[in-house]
Amino acid sequence: MEQQSDTRIGNWGRWGAEDERGALNLIDAKSVAAAAQEVRTGQAYALGLPIQREGVPIFPHRGAPQRLTLSSQTDNMFDDYPGGTEVGANEDVFVIASHSITHMDALCHVQHQGRFYNGHDAGTFRSHSGAERCGIEKTGAFAARAVLLDVARNKGVDFLEPGYTITRADLDACVEAQGVEVRTGDALLVRTGHLDNFRAEAAAGRDGPYMQAGLGLDAVSFVRDHDIAAVGADNGAIEVIPFDDERFLSVHVALLVELGVPLMEHLWLTDLARGMADAGTWACLLTVTPLPVTGATGSPINPVAIV
Repeated sequence: MEQQSDTRIGNWGRWGAEDERGALNLIDAKSVAAAAQEVRTGQAYALGLPIQREGVPIFPHRGAPQRLTLSSQTDNMFDDYPGGTEVGANEDVFVIASHSITHMDALCHVQHQGRFYNGHDAGTFRSHSGAERCGIEKTGAFAARAVLLDVARNKGVDFLEPGYTITRADLDACVEAQGVEVRTGDALLVRTGHLDNFRAEAAAGRDGPYMQAGLGLDAVSFVRDHDIAAVGADNGAIEVIPFDDERFLSVHVALLVELGVPLMEHLWLTDLARGMADAGTWACLLTVTPLPVTGATGSPINPVAIV
């Protein structure tokens, strides 16, 4: 099927009709080298949540991640090898949904009116082989300058109330209050405090909230106007739930489909935010490496931010 011209505000065609990387094209060697200059303390922060069955946010339809034992040191599987009776080995099998725990959405994760980012035909997705276009392997690994906007901190709360819609004005206010410059090709990290609230509820034996604070449609203009390369947040959808304007996955459509901006969800940002505040900076070097699963709609990640 031929691609259709896009009449929306977006990045379709910006990097050519065949492009499948989207806004990550905004990152180049020069910007990565500049990002390395943001490092002040050398402290590295892992942003991934523990991959476990309890105490972490799990959407029921995805199920909890499973760690299964493939072989153990007691299986005697090496007995026939010289010296094998003196050696044992343990191996695992992991079973995890690609959009479980801390993960990255590929540009094929969401379609709108039959199209992925850049007008690619969503009908080419097959259940047996996955995405022909815009799979996670097309996104690839990247390093970038990242800016953390701590909306919860700026509002003087531990966490934003579930269902709070983050606006463009909220993000602009953070930029001013934190005194940080946002540059073309930056990764934008947004802290809502959602995971802090979830962990507190889980520790008390209660279910964490499904509703969450997140970006509303109004905030999309911030991403577009600043030419943001990727967006991450400490919630499960980047966007507010219930969805803004009562439109299902409306911010996903705007960012993934229209702008080609990959999303990183369930990032643990609280330790990073504290470290950045102590260091007196809100910019850092971020590295992200999704698993290069051919045709996958997303991948677990454990990004590393270096302050």
